[in-house]
Amino acid sequence: MAKRKREEATVSFHYLIREKRVEGGLPEILPFTDEQFASFCERLIAQPDIDLDDDDTCKYLKTTINAPVEKCEQVNERTLFGRFRSLYSGHAYDNTDVGEIPDSSVSLRPFFFIAYLSESGRIYVGSQYLGQFGGYSALYRTLRDLLPDGVVSHSFRHDATSYKGAKPKEVRVNFSRKPAEITDTPKFGQRGAMSFKQSSSKDEEFNTTVSTKLLAKLGQSDAVLKKAIADMLSGNELLDIRDDDIEDCRVVATVNGKNRTINVIEAGHFATRFQLEIEQYIKGHPDRDKSKEAMLKLLEKQIIEKSENV
Repeated sequence: MAKRKREEATVSFHYLIREKRVEGGLPEILPFTDEQFASFCERLIAQPDIDLDDDDTCKYLKTTINAPVEKCEQVNERTLFGRFRSLYSGHAYDNTDVGEIPDSSVSLRPFFFIAYLSESGRIYVGSQYLGQFGGYSALYRTLRDLLPDGVVSHSFRHDATSYKGAKPKEVRVNFSRKPAEITDTPKFGQRGAMSFKQSSSKDEEFNTTVSTKLLAKLGQSDAVLKKAIADMLSGNELLDIRDDDIEDCRVVATVNGKNRTINVIEAGHFATRFQLEIEQYIKGHPDRDKSKEAMLKLLEKQIIEKSENV
């Protein structure tokens, strides 16, 4: 039997702040207080484990757009670690062990998260992903509901210097040719995915092209990145597409001797996903204690040290 491929565990980082609208001016930023964060943590810790044998719980899961949280713990007075469930439903599919999974059911995937109150009064949030699966947006809605009014979220995007020295191996692009008119019917071939790779480990032209035209622009706007991708594809005579046809783009590269997937543009997501250095997995999911340790380390070194005056 072929060896199962392990999904890549990553984490995105964000911070929550409160804004008070001021007529005729910029919003006033209201830092979170120690008391507000303590109350926030108490409410999270009090959330019960999901009971799928409970009818009311199942009904709630089928209608909510939030991410249920459970198994939360206070690491210290400024840090909380817990688990949330990302919900998937709406279509039937087949499973090799149990047969058809009906479209009326809800599938729940567990992911870890951290929340940290900084000295500046921001609440930093780390949201774990596993391969393509995760769900910060739903987690944010849940956390927002447990905080005072006026909460907004900001996401962190890694800059190009973080991947200095990366050696690109492959570029993967998803695209969708938009109809010229809103009433036009999409035609076959208007959606697609493509990838192109280095011809060999000594393919310096590929390395230079991807590094200078894509990786060097990380951290800039999506408009800049999409233009760079479209220009690079057109320049290689691979595909003639417009900037706004680009849906997402990933670069597979070697960074410090390890294979990494760099999300240049990710459909629906702005935040960079940082690699979680974890070797221990249980049922395909990263170990809880190892995840907590790795997420806290990334938060401190990659986010707090660079965004807070510490």
